[in-house]
Amino acid sequence: MSSALLDKTLGIIGGGQLGKMLLSECNKMNIKTHILDLNEDSPCKKMTNKFYCGDFKDFDTVLSFGKECDLITFEIEHINVDALEKLENLGKEVYPSSKTLRIIQDKNRQKSFFRDYDIPTANFKYFKNIEDLSKSIDNNKIKFPCVWKKTKFGYDGFGVKILKSAKDTINLPDTEMIIEDLIPFEKELSVIVARNPDGEIKCFKTVEMEFNVDSNQVEFVISPAKISEKVDKMAQELAIKLSKSLKCVGLLAVEMFLHNETILINEVAPRPHNSGHLSIETCKTSQFQQHIRSVFNLKLGNTEHDGHAIMLNLVGDENYSGEVLYENLDTVFKIQNANLHIYGKNETRPNRKMGHITIICNNFDEGYQSAKLLKSKIKIKSK
Repeated sequence: MSSALLDKTLGIIGGGQLGKMLLSECNKMNIKTHILDLNEDSPCKKMTNKFYCGDFKDFDTVLSFGKECDLITFEIEHINVDALEKLENLGKEVYPSSKTLRIIQDKNRQKSFFRDYDIPTANFKYFKNIEDLSKSIDNNKIKFPCVWKKTKFGYDGFGVKILKSAKDTINLPDTEMIIEDLIPFEKELSVIVARNPDGEIKCFKTVEMEFNVDSNQVEFVISPAKISEKVDKMAQELAIKLSKSLKCVGLLAVEMFLHNETILINEVAPRPHNSGHLSIETCKTSQFQQHIRSVFNLKLGNTEHDGHAIMLNLVGDENYSGEVLYENLDTVFKIQNANLHIYGKNETRPNRKMGHITIICNNFDEGYQSAKLLKSKIKIKSK
């Protein structure tokens, strides 16, 4: 093992479930860690060597945090990128880099990058505010239905909306935005690709995501995706091309639309991702360990797996907010090869991610039915 793992302090910005699962891997190897998070009751607080409560959008907070670390990474994109750039100028290692994050943070920059590097994606237009959009609508330059996205700070279905007509723009926030063509896709896919500073690069299997129509959140993740070898190869090659083009060190989650045996890139995330959680049980190297390997410039691990895996997200039920109450969790242990993860969040709210379950199976249909059963039985409410 490289002494770099033990000699350096790793700072992780963000202390939610992704940070918690990164810390699980760090703690296996006795890596010294610091965590910065907004929430004083972060799930990571008791798992790290040093915990800082603060706003990662604040320049001075991020700068002060990073100065005490040797290497900085993150589990969330909504960070003051100027502070990360300053830390790099001070000699700190930041992975992915501030330059990579600056592109990805802003959906207009991100989509423009795709276009500039010949990455297939849906057609889009940028608007600086609602007035700018309204003028285009009045001049019949917007084709409905279409997709509205905030350029910054959207997540888990928030900041994204399908516009069926001009009436749907009435309650939109007055912010920078892009309008995308609505793609009639057959499947939504994801590939998680890892790259280290030496340029070694490796993908996890292409997975298929099933979304909840009402919340626009991922409900099930299926690995491997039920797609042709041609599409699978195309998806993997595009993920690798994007990682190289962005010079991304660490993980890059690439979300894609499959349409008529072709692929369009939807969005990317430079961090561990919900679509990779099943790698904890299915792969010899989970996405979280792979991220640690990447940023410490170690040889990347084995990402293959046999059989099928199905991951289902556990989210807060509608109409419940407050101190969390779980119902029927014991149902998980009645199903063979079902693995429960509870994130340790004290407060629930509608559609908040509170945990997940991964089912490992040889017979996909049986595993999928088990996943559907658990989804219907487990309830996440408030006390």
